[in-house]
Amino acid sequence: MSTVWDPVIELAFKHAGAQAAGEEWISSAYTLPPDEVLEIFRIEVIPPVDATSKTVKKLRYVTLMIEDKEYETLRINSVMAPRQHLLNVAYAIDLGVPYLHRPITGRIPSLLEGTCPKVARGQKLAVKVVADEALSDTDTYAVVLKAARVRGASKLVEVVGASAITDSFSLAGEPPIYKMIPLSLESWDELPGGLRQSKPQIFPWITYARNKQATTPNMWYDFDYDAYAQYPWMELSWNLVNKEVAYIVNYLGVIPHANSKALRLYVEGRITNPEFTTRPLPEDNFFMPAQFYSTDVNASLKQAGPTKLSMPFLFHGVKGGIQVIDNGTSIPANGVEVHVYGTKIVLR
Repeated sequence: MSTVWDPVIELAFKHAGAQAAGEEWISSAYTLPPDEVLEIFRIEVIPPVDATSKTVKKLRYVTLMIEDKEYETLRINSVMAPRQHLLNVAYAIDLGVPYLHRPITGRIPSLLEGTCPKVARGQKLAVKVVADEALSDTDTYAVVLKAARVRGASKLVEVVGASAITDSFSLAGEPPIYKMIPLSLESWDELPGGLRQSKPQIFPWITYARNKQATTPNMWYDFDYDAYAQYPWMELSWNLVNKEVAYIVNYLGVIPHANSKALRLYVEGRITNPEFTTRPLPEDNFFMPAQFYSTDVNASLKQAGPTKLSMPFLFHGVKGGIQVIDNGTSIPANGVEVHVYGTKIVLR
């Protein structure tokens, strides 16, 4: 077979029709040929919209299915990853730096950068969508995957520029962790972002949380599962002292409530913890979301999108998390929504 390098392809998965709240839909699968590998660098969601109420309908989450296995570190809702379009003021955050873009970027990404999900030869790729509210017969939505593609074993080595990935990384000044992964069509999903990685495993991490309970006035709210966060993947409060897992936060977005005041990145024992204003429009919100649920608000925006932290924030070997606080008046349950984009590292 002839060799192929496509730095950008699009795979679109469309759904039309009724879907009950909590019901999941798994798309038909794209099966890779025996000589092809994919690297997914962006997920874009075209959500269902209620034209009468002018609201984006809520999808609980969108994620990938690779060989019938759910990609558990991706929990993207209706507004977190908009389609890149002239009428959208924001766009989806990339899932990492692709190894298959090395001829364009001129470099092989580090282990902590090269986190794009990998699909190896012959594997099946689909998307899974869980509705958060009931969708009607006339509702439609779509999930678009942007990926880089290579066909041919020799072309893969040529594009990546190496026959093996040998690299290391260090967390919080600890001794470096080394990895050596042979590069082939068979071992492709053993690289960062792949589901067959040996530990330490490095994944793109996109999730969000809503406050399950009303906030206590003037007290920081912990998104602690299960009392204060609805689902395990909404947990943003961790005790990581055993160093089994680490989280790196790169971007944040907040859909605030009228009573919202601030967000902070909290580590127990620190004298100071960064705090950021998160007031509703037209007041200051340091962490704008990619979109709001109101289409009227989205149409009026001139700038939006998750805010990139000036320095990535590492949670490793600590007790802490991402917290919000009200302005002295309680925020009702499900009143504030925090969007998180980063990296999850499973160390052991």
